[in-house]
Amino acid sequence: MRWFLMRAARYDGPGPTSVVVAHDDITERVSSERALLSARNYTRAVADSMGEGLLILDRAGALIYMNPAAEELLGWSMQELHGSVMHELTHFRRLDGRPLPVEDCPILHARRDGVTVRVEDDHFIDREGRFLPVAYTAAPFVTDDGIEGCVVIVKDIAERKAKERHLERHVETLRWIGRMQEAFEQERFVLYAQPIIDVCSGEVAQRELLLRMRDPSGEIIAPTDFLPVAEQYGLIGDIDRWVIERASEIAAVSGAVELNLSARSMGDRTILDYIEQCMRRTGANPRDLVFEITETALVADEAAAAAFADRLHALGCKLALDDFGTGYGGLSYLKRFPVDYLKIDVEFVRDLPTNPASRYVVEAVATLARAFDLKMIAEGVEDAETLDVLRELGVEYAQGFHIARPALHCLTLGSA
Repeated sequence: MRWFLMRAARYDGPGPTSVVVAHDDITERVSSERALLSARNYTRAVADSMGEGLLILDRAGALIYMNPAAEELLGWSMQELHGSVMHELTHFRRLDGRPLPVEDCPILHARRDGVTVRVEDDHFIDREGRFLPVAYTAAPFVTDDGIEGCVVIVKDIAERKAKERHLERHVETLRWIGRMQEAFEQERFVLYAQPIIDVCSGEVAQRELLLRMRDPSGEIIAPTDFLPVAEQYGLIGDIDRWVIERASEIAAVSGAVELNLSARSMGDRTILDYIEQCMRRTGANPRDLVFEITETALVADEAAAAAFADRLHALGCKLALDDFGTGYGGLSYLKRFPVDYLKIDVEFVRDLPTNPASRYVVEAVATLARAFDLKMIAEGVEDAETLDVLRELGVEYAQGFHIARPALHCLTLGSA
């Protein structure tokens, strides 16, 4: 089949002819136009079916085209953004909140310098202002008619980043497990002690023992850095037994101490036998060992906690309910557990002189403690005024930085 362009003109000259018809063979042109339209439709179909986002920008960075994957990623439609400078909407801010100047944008580098740029870890900003982790390639182009711009292929890497974070956490966990095992082998666990004073006399009544780990460099590492891993991977039982043994040695030499015990160890049926063995070996008075438990530990296994508390009291040791006032079950636990001390949480102590609500809570705890014949210990005393209020409210014991900061106990120096 061939195609022609027909042109007809009126003829007023001599003879019977009234119309003159001219024609041009345009078969080749029609074929070219059809091929171009087909190519455009094909390109559009390919672009619209891509899993990655596709952005076509002009030389100024304004949007010419955006495929459905990019619309879904960014939250805008192409019609909404057509003609908008994309950097000003989707790439204008760094992760820390600081502005990202357009001259620092890798996509501008591709447009301006005519080079292909690949970025494996960056972020765009979506319509809701959220940071989207992305990788992208930006490549310049020039059409036959001189139009210049840049094609940007964008890939959502949120899943990849999540896997990387998971792997990093796993590697960090393994590192902490190794560090704790080395600390056991090299005797680098130590106990710090913080005095607990009698509020009326000012004399030290007992000391709370606080676990630390010494790094090979000498740095002291807080328990919050390693105990969660120890609890998750079953090392906490060995750590608790180490603390019990050291606490028994300290109590035998220097008097009453408080020590913390994990929920896992409270559910260990052999732990009480171990406590009894340590006291027998060291000669520690059971009344000088005060075991702190938290509501979290009680909730974890209330039956095991009750059995532990009852037998602990049968051994002659004492029990302190830590962070009292912050949980929901504190009052019911007083009915079911043989508690000796209530430790008033720092949340109600730090602003006691200035906050009437904190004062009401401490007054209520004091009334409750007297009704149950319990002693109170206020944590987090930071100044003399707070100590005065505690004395006025009848709280028997206190600890905090105003009294003394935790310090390395001399009896653990040999194992450091």
